[in-house]
This record gives sequence, structure tokens and C-alpha cells, in this order.
Amino acid sequence: MTDWKTQQMIKASGWPLAPELLAPGADFSTPAEGGLVPWHWACSEGKAGLVRYMLDNGADPQDRTPAGQAMLHMAARAQSFQVVMLLIDALKAGGAPAPDEGLRSFLTKTFAKGHPDSKNRLQQALKDWDRLQRQAAPRSPH
Repeated sequence: MTDWKTQQMIKASGWPLAPELLAPGADFSTPAEGGLVPWHWACSEGKAGLVRYMLDNGADPQDRTPAGQAMLHMAARAQSFQVVMLLIDALKAGGAPAPDEGLRSFLTKTFAKGHPDSKNRLQQALKDWDRLQRQAAPRSPH
């Protein structure tokens, strides 16, 4: 079972099923009752505290829905800047490829009318991700 602070965070998130499904060590990508997947639900609902907790406890930021939708796209659709940034940080740290132009454009458009600091932070995070990817790419022997 989880500690009191975690129980309160889960309760505050509005998680609709048993809190035990979110215990440390649980597989957050396994469908629960009615097919609800905890990790997908947290990302699509923009639950930043729950997403942070799940990432800290093994959730895969590169996971996709059965239809192929990325967690980053789901968080952007929820218009949750905090969750988007948590996912970007986790994806960058894990060496995941930077988003394609379609997702990059969607992210930019989604947060274009937000606070200027948010827009700038998103753009800088994407630039940093590109830089990290270039640094990790094997160099041509030419």
C-alpha cells in the first residue's frame, strides 16, 4: 500500500478506480476495469502530480495507446503544460527521439496563446531536445 501523502495525491487527482492500482511497483500501462489504463488516463486528463508520481515509479513516457497515440500528444490535447513538460523532460532524459514536425507543430499551436514564459520554455525544451539528439547521433567518418 502507499503512504498517506501518496494516497492523498491519488484521491485529489480524481482517479476513478481503486488506489491500489497506482501503488509503487504497479504496471501503470496495464488496463484496469473497463479497459481504463492508469498511465494513459493521467496523461490525457493532465494530472501533473499523478504523472510525476508515475514517472518516478516506472511509467514509460514512450508508451502509446493501442491506437498509437503518444503520451505527449495526449497531454497536449488536455492542454496541460505541466504534464507536457514533465513528459518532455522524461523523454529527453531517456534518449527518446524528438517529436516529428506534426507533433511539434501541435505542441506549438496548443500553447501559442498561453503565457509567454510557457511558450518560450516549450520552444527552448524542443531546441534542447534537438541538440541532445544531434549530440547522440553517430558522426559520419567523412
